[in-house]
Amino acid sequence: MDGPPAPGSALEKKFQELGLESTPEEFVESLSEPVRASVLALQNLQTEHETLETQFRKERAELEAKYEELYAPLYVKRTGIVAGTTPVEGAEGKGVPEFWLAVLLKCDTSADMIKDKDVEVLTHLTNIISTPVLTEEGARTGFKLTFTFNDNPYFTNKTLQKTYVLSPEDEGVLEKAEGTKIEWKAGKDVTIKIMKKKPKKGGKQDHKPQIKTEKVDSFFNFFSPPDVPGEDDEIEDEQMEELQNLIEADYEVGATIREKLIPHAVRWFTGEAIEDEPFEFGNEGSYDEDDEDEGDDEHDDDDEDDDESPPPKKGGKPGKKAVAEAGQAPGPDGQNPECKQQ
Repeated sequence: MDGPPAPGSALEKKFQELGLESTPEEFVESLSEPVRASVLALQNLQTEHETLETQFRKERAELEAKYEELYAPLYVKRTGIVAGTTPVEGAEGKGVPEFWLAVLLKCDTSADMIKDKDVEVLTHLTNIISTPVLTEEGARTGFKLTFTFNDNPYFTNKTLQKTYVLSPEDEGVLEKAEGTKIEWKAGKDVTIKIMKKKPKKGGKQDHKPQIKTEKVDSFFNFFSPPDVPGEDDEIEDEQMEELQNLIEADYEVGATIREKLIPHAVRWFTGEAIEDEPFEFGNEGSYDEDDEDEGDDEHDDDDEDDDESPPPKKGGKPGKKAVAEAGQAPGPDGQNPECKQQ
């Protein structure tokens, strides 16, 4: 709704009748006795429903845990076959090179995030697994994705992790998302562009060029998720909407990897799992020829700062306004999480 209803309008009068400015108890008390009796009966039914729902969630969690144990040996075998360490007749121990890169590229949700300079880095990705995040009492409250890499010339981490923690009290509310800090090797960080600004003509010849960095779109920004605002944080509506979209898009990628790619990886690799129509690669996120010629993300910048192009848009595919409309895979509780501040 855009702004409050006009003073004296039918809408404003109806809002007043509905007691939107009163507490739920005050509103129920304001009802006529016959209507109040019916509402109390409805509240009793709701209590029964919530009792059943609690039991459903408990049994579902137990069922999920049971089948995760049954799936686990299959994933271990899959990892060995992909790596070539599990004997397969006729395979000659070669495994399946670049298996997970192909899986990520054939799903448009993850492919949208992968840029030119990410491709070579992701050839070193050897496995992706998902594990539940548990409370001290053993209740599920999110999930953790672990990406395993071979030794590579880009970073020193053996694994990169992304964790989504949901509120145990309020199902569907994302409390926070955390990612591993990537230890990039010198000159190999694909999430930034290094800008060199040459000294102006007539200046000191021994003056060193100014160097600054600029964030660029990259799959590896996935491990630096946006912060979920706290309940007491004051954020402008426009900024909140932008942050909401970033959080939704980030969760959509994580949930898609957990719910679709990990369980059905070989179907994505072969293309069987591609839904509707194949993903078409566009020009978004591509680099111009000058960028490629410089190498190692270093660029000369002869122009003034005021003439620079604006920084690239954060994130991959934009999220939709409401998480419930985002079409994303459900979290461990079977619901789509929302940004904590609503």
